[in-house]
Amino acid sequence: MSLMVKNEIDLIEANIRVHSALGVDCFVVIDNGSTDGTLNKLNELAKEFEIKVIDRPVTDYRQSDWRTEMALIARDEMSADWVISNDADEFWIPNGESLKDGLTKWGSIIEFHRSNVQLDCHSEGAPFYERVYRTKHPIFYPKKNQLKEDDMSIQLGKIHGKVMVNLHGFIRIKGGNHRAWHWWSWLTQKSSDSALVYHYGIGSKEHFLNHVENRQKLLAKGVSKMGDHYRRWVRMLNDGVIEQEWQRLVLDEPSIDVLQKYGVIVKDTKAQEVIKRILLQNEK
Repeated sequence: MSLMVKNEIDLIEANIRVHSALGVDCFVVIDNGSTDGTLNKLNELAKEFEIKVIDRPVTDYRQSDWRTEMALIARDEMSADWVISNDADEFWIPNGESLKDGLTKWGSIIEFHRSNVQLDCHSEGAPFYERVYRTKHPIFYPKKNQLKEDDMSIQLGKIHGKVMVNLHGFIRIKGGNHRAWHWWSWLTQKSSDSALVYHYGIGSKEHFLNHVENRQKLLAKGVSKMGDHYRRWVRMLNDGVIEQEWQRLVLDEPSIDVLQKYGVIVKDTKAQEVIKRILLQNEK
């Protein structure tokens, strides 16, 4: 598994421990200038798990290049056969016991669905894994509106899935880790429902604001490849109305009832159960 992180102290240890327990053998992690202790935590975890930690506090943010680099390190230095290009706020939960179930040395790219896990009035302030509502039937906000209109929630919108890539024949990780190039993909690429990627995209209010401020700095430095919802958040921060966005992101009780009624969100405790079981076992 490859991870590119910045200021993810609230999630990084759980991410490593959970995925290791679910079948990931090794990790390659780029720390992109964390200031909250994430890099120190990674170095501590590297004493317990097989982790290649790369300290890279630069601001050019070449995501595709760095993801490809990490995949090649996993293959050439750590003898990995498959790689998951992951983010700290994403947890891959298999239907069975392991993410390795069904994998062979053949194949190229396997696509998996990803679902936003909602922050709500009951789980705000609690550990991330206590959230039990996720998007089921997302709202299709027109892409052209995501930059200039504020009456929407990225947490309820449609998001791309993620991929697991065979490193034999691998060429490149693309974009936001949602796609890849592979020599055999035209023949063997497929989709799978053997696991679901639970995306805990919204953390604490402090984490959210820090995240938007980081995007603000990247835009100021000329970074051009960035999702429209990030650009909208930066605009709202600049206009002093980011608090309104936070209120939209945290679902209140009436919103939960309405969104469940119409199938936009669903109550799903599977990730909660798996993550808590693994983390509690570690505490023992």
